[in-house]
Amino acid sequence: MALLHRATWWSNYDDEVTDVYDYLKTVPLIDTHVHRVHPSREPEFGQIAGGYIPGPGQEKHARQTLLYGMIMRELGKYYGMPAESTLEQIEQERHRRFWLDPVSYMKNLYAQGNVAMYCFEIGSPLRGKAFTEEEIAYFNEAIPNEKRCCIVRIERSVDETLEKGLPFPEFLDVFEKDLCKRIEQEQAIALKSSIAYYGGLNFVFASDKAASQAYEKIRNRIGTEEDEKILYAYTLMIGVEVAVRYEIPIQIHTGAGGGSYLDFKSFNPIGMTDFFRDSRILNRARIVLLHGGHPHEEDVSFLTAQYSNVYADCSGTFFLCSLNGVNRLRALMERTPMDKLMYGSDGVMVPETSWFAAGYFRRLLATTLNQLIHEGIVDEVRAQAIGKMILYDNAINCYSKLKQRLKG
Repeated sequence: MALLHRATWWSNYDDEVTDVYDYLKTVPLIDTHVHRVHPSREPEFGQIAGGYIPGPGQEKHARQTLLYGMIMRELGKYYGMPAESTLEQIEQERHRRFWLDPVSYMKNLYAQGNVAMYCFEIGSPLRGKAFTEEEIAYFNEAIPNEKRCCIVRIERSVDETLEKGLPFPEFLDVFEKDLCKRIEQEQAIALKSSIAYYGGLNFVFASDKAASQAYEKIRNRIGTEEDEKILYAYTLMIGVEVAVRYEIPIQIHTGAGGGSYLDFKSFNPIGMTDFFRDSRILNRARIVLLHGGHPHEEDVSFLTAQYSNVYADCSGTFFLCSLNGVNRLRALMERTPMDKLMYGSDGVMVPETSWFAAGYFRRLLATTLNQLIHEGIVDEVRAQAIGKMILYDNAINCYSKLKQRLKG
């Protein structure tokens, strides 16, 4: 078997990797974390690879990232363009094809990559206007019903209930009922929390009194960031009870992200230690740490090994890493039980991100597994079993409602 001792330019990968990659290509993917997109919401295209906080020249800077070039080159191959095509030419061809018929373009992209199920987080965009019924219907044309399912974000219910200006006890009642309604209507397979964007991961549990006081200040438009941190930590725990009631996991954004709302000082999910040890969570609520805590993958591996109810997805280990993906994935695998690690693309803003991720991750995972074979850590049979678990099996076992959807 040909082996890679370090990550190489991935478009040449097929010439260097044999058995493990050949096998992984046959395994269907379950994308456990992806976002809806719509032509009217498409950002400046350079943001496909970064530059999420607005600023002078951000679109130009983002196009100078290596990740941007990687995505463009793969699009060029997908379009059948000459190898010498410039990145600008590829982007122009992308826009021509996309705007000619966005639904057909998206339909073709989402049909690639041997993806069995897309699990869409439907609360996006963060702090932005929710997708309209028309936008949702338009997007749903691109993916067959049997290949998509939903994840409900807790903070979307909080934000929209806040707008009603209710007294605190009524707010809590309406918020919880709204969350339950969304789960039932969407047949959701999980809840998600973006608490990292509402005060950070190093949050503390708030008393009823503190939460009520914080809520009143926010309702009267005099709330501070600390008040937000208190209220959203409080409502997260209500979400935990709802998740336990419906027997679904809670995904929690960890690690790096985009935008000025993220508390960059609290990327590391180690800050959630009190949360994991709380009796309402410990061995009770199933928690999935999104993005592998990137760039704190080894800490996430420690947490998944310590707590039986804590799992991880690995989207941050590759989509946020154009050069260091193999090392990040190895760090995440350092202590993580192999039946707890799942694939997720975090595809967002444009359909190309989830499309690119599906192909790139298979190659990245094969590189990593081939290294482990070469080092004598696993044999080929075990490597293939691990690959299948990460791409498909673990999602089925973690998300019980997903199993029902796939059978249906």
